[in-house]
Amino acid sequence: MKKIRTSLVLLSILLVSFSFLNCGGSKSSNNILVFKENPPFEIQDANFQKWAAGIEEGGTGININIHFSNLDSEVIIQNVFFRGHTLVATKLIGNPNHYVAYLKNKSENKGFVMHSDPIKEGENTFSNEFPFQLEENEAVISYWYNGERNFYKIIDLSEKQEIAYPQSYPKK
Repeated sequence: MKKIRTSLVLLSILLVSFSFLNCGGSKSSNNILVFKENPPFEIQDANFQKWAAGIEEGGTGININIHFSNLDSEVIIQNVFFRGHTLVATKLIGNPNHYVAYLKNKSENKGFVMHSDPIKEGENTFSNEFPFQLEENEAVISYWYNGERNFYKIIDLSEKQEIAYPQSYPKK
């Protein structure tokens, strides 16, 4: 057990160290993030959909869906920046060209990923500073390609009809 704890601490230190090595990889000389105009992918559809749980404790949120029609196998989609939030992009099982980012309302979302995988927890960002000025229907994708972190701006996410989940019945 002690060896596992030590290994996790060392892995965390390495991840933090490597993150500092890549700081500024996609910044111009005046620290402004630069968007790629010709990314190694094509977006077929990008949309967001509000949802509300059927019970108060279930909360509300928004799912951001990005469907790629052409995605280079060397591309690693990492985050989606949307409405002042930095969200983890998750590849859907069974559909490698569909990514979703989940945004829960502020009262539920503390901004941290709690996961048994220390690498996923290592993706947490502790800064409240949002790096982009975006409209309500805009998002930015951060991705890794050829060892470099890049950013691509989606300028017109469509809004799908809200999902209102039905109230569940109490267990007997």
